[in-house]
Amino acid sequence: MERSKIDTAWPNALRWFLSLDLTHFTPWHFIQDADEMAFAANAFRREDVQRGEVFVFARRQDREDFAGLELENGLPTDKVVYFHPVFGNGSTDSPRTWNIVVATYPDVFDFVAQCVVPDMKDWAVEEDAGDL
Repeated sequence: MERSKIDTAWPNALRWFLSLDLTHFTPWHFIQDADEMAFAANAFRREDVQRGEVFVFARRQDREDFAGLELENGLPTDKVVYFHPVFGNGSTDSPRTWNIVVATYPDVFDFVAQCVVPDMKDWAVEEDAGDL
């Protein structure tokens, strides 16, 4: 991601990864543009049982799993929310009764260490690096 596109309001941990262009961790991929995962943030807003909001910065390529920074008063915090939306329409005919949040992490470094790296290791067992 170009440094000029990295928002200084984002936590330093995320800015660290983006500034170093550490964005591809197959099967996880970090944003290349701030708005590219707004659709997932909108789904989170509609589907989260706590009615929270996130700035989505990562997506798992083989399923509809995302990670976002929890927003407080419209500003991103360090807290990472890993979630799996169903992309429902948010109809009141069938209100959400289960939580789409899979896990939370104190910051991006913990998310990468506890979730992203183990997922990478699982993929490395089955896929040769030469095929990437």
